[in-house]
Amino acid sequence: MSLPDGSPKYAPPFPPGVIRAADVHDLEALYELEGLCFAERRFRKEHLLYILRNPRAATYVYENGRVIGSLMLQDEESLLRVLSIGVHPSHRRRGIGRELMAVAEDVARSVDIPELRLEVNAKNPGAIAFYNALGYRTVGALPRYYSWGDDALAMAKPVEYPVRNP
Repeated sequence: MSLPDGSPKYAPPFPPGVIRAADVHDLEALYELEGLCFAERRFRKEHLLYILRNPRAATYVYENGRVIGSLMLQDEESLLRVLSIGVHPSHRRRGIGRELMAVAEDVARSVDIPELRLEVNAKNPGAIAFYNALGYRTVGALPRYYSWGDDALAMAKPVEYPVRNP
């Protein structure tokens, strides 16, 4: 449906963004986003740089004029671990997190990894519900997993591959 001028009647409330691979030039933007998403428990800048330089890791950013989302992954051969995902607080609930998590699945498929794994703070019901809605299931509890003493839940999702016709 469109308006008389031809523009869509139900346009999204913000322009669409672009997801791209990040590199060391994105370090400052990633560090700033970490501070907004994980105020007290963010990755140190040195750790972000380590992830960006790690040949077994990949970082993606969602940008819309600036970096407003990020996804960090690590290849562990039989599984792909989601190290971190964050979306700027003012841009949440717009599908950006879902788009970033879809990238994780695409990456797993591209390297024939059958499972995605992640850890989430057991005190974060919003994140747990988000992952459950994406098909992740709790596979274990990790007591005192975080350095500050909080428990985590280990969650996993099998990677689905498209059915190919013979």
